[in-house]
Amino acid sequence: MSLEEYLKKVKRASEQSLKLSNSQRNLALNKISKAILKNEKRILGENQKDLEEASAAGLSSAMIDRLKLSPQRIVALAETAKTIAEQEDVVGKITQSQKRADGLEIKKQRIPLGVIAMIFESRPNVVVDCSCLAIKSGNAMILKGGKEAKHSNRILSDIIIEATKEVLPAGTIFLIEDREDVASILKAREYIDLIIPRGGEKLIEYVYRESKIPVVAHFKGNCHVYIHEDASIDEAKNIVVNAKLQRPGVCNAMESLLIHENISTEAQKGILMALSEAGCELRLEKKLMELNIPEAKLATPQDFATEFLESILSVKLVNSLEEACSHIAVYGSKHTEAILTKSNEVAQQFSLRVDASCIMHNASTRFNDGGELGLGAELGISTTKFHAYGPMGAREMTCERFLVVGEGHCRK
Repeated sequence: MSLEEYLKKVKRASEQSLKLSNSQRNLALNKISKAILKNEKRILGENQKDLEEASAAGLSSAMIDRLKLSPQRIVALAETAKTIAEQEDVVGKITQSQKRADGLEIKKQRIPLGVIAMIFESRPNVVVDCSCLAIKSGNAMILKGGKEAKHSNRILSDIIIEATKEVLPAGTIFLIEDREDVASILKAREYIDLIIPRGGEKLIEYVYRESKIPVVAHFKGNCHVYIHEDASIDEAKNIVVNAKLQRPGVCNAMESLLIHENISTEAQKGILMALSEAGCELRLEKKLMELNIPEAKLATPQDFATEFLESILSVKLVNSLEEACSHIAVYGSKHTEAILTKSNEVAQQFSLRVDASCIMHNASTRFNDGGELGLGAELGISTTKFHAYGPMGAREMTCERFLVVGEGHCRK
């Protein structure tokens, strides 16, 4: 079957999906959950092939961490499908309703976007997360993963398709493996309604440049934590270590730390030592190098613009909230920014001055995640504002239309 024939099949599936009830969608999700657990050994076996090939190719530890599926992560994937099934239904939901003086009722209703193409790198969990969200929201999903996860992506998509074949229209989930097909799907306006790239800068720039279809970008996460002068130092130590090192290779990990210069040098050193002792390589501005942190390096301007995705952190002193916000305006990527302060007023000023999809107040950047924010999973974290900003769950995979109900009304 040619690519165009497959795309026609996916388009038909999206149209047929409108006929499904929400209970049928949820049944499909529960079948996926059970099938993932049942096929744990098969999934781990295919994932091991990817890990061995990644190691032989010399991929970074952060990339390998993204690829790796463990028994615990497989359980988490199964739980994701189950959690999404248990969430409030979105397809057909009435979000607004008003009645005119003449009795004409005007409503707004959520409906699927149609066919969504997801082009992503590294993480095989994306296959499960995005397929489940597409099913919940009544969409059809085209998936194109990176070659580094080809074995894992294939087994997971096969399991999903097999588990749901008696419930969902054929073609609801479709995996593309040929890299050459990406150029074709970016121009397939008659079959695809939305393109979502999720990965490195080169991938996203390529999709933006070549796509003839609307794009929602899930761009890099150059995330900052700013420690204000009144912050609790003990809390700050715990938060920055978590934000940077709990999982360094993900987009919501902290990449730059900003410290108010009025914080005592003893406290500054304590914060930096907590990071260093936890295994973080520090790249410090010149003033901070005077603290003599073991193995710290002098930061370059490029370090502050870099999404390391490793246990590396750039650190800068700032003289005010204003300077912190200005620094983020230059180097931030509209992903996640955090402020640590005891003052609600200062936190509010920070949130009004900083443009990001999620602002954290006295919390780790790692919480900007679909699962943590109650979405069950996420398509990704949108750093653009049309039509979603931040983690995209099932709700963000729908749009609203008008539904007008009359009783023989005619316009005068």
